Amino acid sequence: MAGLLLSLTYCRPTDEAYLKSISEWHRLRIDSLKGKTGFLNLAGLYWLDTGSNSFGSDSVNHLVFPAKAKPNMGTFILKDSLVYLVPRARIKVHGKILTDTTLVYGVGEAKNMEWGSLHWFIIKRGQTLGVRLRDFEHPLLNYFDTIDYYPTNPEYKVNAQWEAYPTLKTITFANVLGMQIPYPVYGAFHFTLQGQPFALEPLGKPEADGYFVMFYDKTSGNTTYGSGRYLYVNPPDSTGATSIDFNKAFNPPCAFTQFATCLFPHKANRLPIFVEAGEKFAGH
Repeated sequence: MAGLLLSLTYCRPTDEAYLKSISEWHRLRIDSLKGKTGFLNLAGLYWLDTGSNSFGSDSVNHLVFPAKAKPNMGTFILKDSLVYLVPRARIKVHGKILTDTTLVYGVGEAKNMEWGSLHWFIIKRGQTLGVRLRDFEHPLLNYFDTIDYYPTNPEYKVNAQWEAYPTLKTITFANVLGMQIPYPVYGAFHFTLQGQPFALEPLGKPEADGYFVMFYDKTSGNTTYGSGRYLYVNPPDSTGATSIDFNKAFNPPCAFTQFATCLFPHKANRLPIFVEAGEKFAGH
């Protein structure tokens, strides 16, 4: 592996084309954050207790929704890892107004519910179930239009080699709520940066955007987000070769909203160098 690492050199794409591609990635990143499945429209996160959980804007409810909601929207009933909704307002699922108790989560059911500009659904973190609320008229959507970045530097796009582990590793990751959640780790990406060899372990198997990687570096908590940053790595080719582009390192959702449940990088993904590439963070 050492000989291989010494042979890996920085990718040096054509500057103009590369700078244009990163600029386009920045634009798409803003669009993603502001989109319907982005994080800027999050308006609430509520954890369910076993049994009845009333919800609405009235403060007497178990789950207090924003002021624009009806005082009493209904009740969630959590029983045996299933969640039922007893509606008290004209709540829609798939465009139809609910008129009776409805299963909204469990055994193949994960329904999106809506009332006006408010949309919500059930999420699971560890063994805990909760309600994630979105407001498609969230004020933040009107003025958020930029993120601070380091200047794009092609030397932060590096060649990497995939090493699959002979046996699956299971690593427990902490999230912002203090939960401990196990995830599979199948291998590591080895690369050289600033003349030093490093490795990063992704979570699980590739997603639509590639392998998901979380990392800390010496900028964390200074010029970048204190709980680390994320990036995606393209799956390797048949020889195990791919690349890691730190110019596309991005902030976790918790950098933008208090209603996210971000994971923290594990100890193996702490880089003892300053990675001055990708998104910065100056505070909420």
